Amino acid sequence: MPGSDVENHPFVQALDDTLAALTYLRESGVKTLPIEPEVWRAFTAPTPAQTMPRVPAPAQAERPAPQGAPADTPDARAAVLSALRGQIAACQGCPYAAETKLEGQGPCYNPEVAVVNGAQLAGDDPIAIGSRLEGEAGALFDKMFGVIGLTRAALYVTPALKCPATGRPTQAALRVCSAHLRRELTLVNPRAIVLLGPVAARALHPTGVAATGKVGQWNLLGHIPTITLHHPMRLILAGKDLVRPLKLENLAALRALQARLRTP
Repeated sequence: MPGSDVENHPFVQALDDTLAALTYLRESGVKTLPIEPEVWRAFTAPTPAQTMPRVPAPAQAERPAPQGAPADTPDARAAVLSALRGQIAACQGCPYAAETKLEGQGPCYNPEVAVVNGAQLAGDDPIAIGSRLEGEAGALFDKMFGVIGLTRAALYVTPALKCPATGRPTQAALRVCSAHLRRELTLVNPRAIVLLGPVAARALHPTGVAATGKVGQWNLLGHIPTITLHHPMRLILAGKDLVRPLKLENLAALRALQARLRTP
């Protein structure tokens, strides 16, 4: 079943909204919630069986050819991706809309991994937002993936936000880019998706606990497993007391990714 059917199922949407609300309350320090007796009875009462879409386990999920390509060949895939980039170039859906658009780089035909670059720091040069994987951050990025034997030649890297912007993007802007990002990644069809930082996590998973960007957390985009890592810039800017535990969290997530990629 296509991933969009799963994500748009009313029960799944309601569950995502509930989890997001509970996560917000927990992080705000709320420990208990009053529940009216009739609400509790309705919640615990037996209900007719729900018709739920089947969600394949990430390790066992098949990789169907992405929809929309006239033929599943590298040239055909590149042509469809070019058309999508044309639509993104014309997008005026949020206040960040600009003539300069940030595009994905790397192999766009069934790469091992797609990486969503979520760097977004106050004071960044607008054009630098999509290229924070250069210089010191780029060297650390290469080292991170080198630990599990992946070079940039095996990675498709794309920005979470398609237009340059300074500061932290609004949730409304991320929702607009989320539609583009989901289509792009589904078309590219990687074996797994790495989300660099919470901005990338919120861009791909706008609602529910997945949007919190917890490092090492697995989720699904349709049939494609996704996992969140700390962004290299987060490691560079962290104090010496924090950087080691952050690096250990990243290493554990990368090892989990490596194990997933080794699964047929």
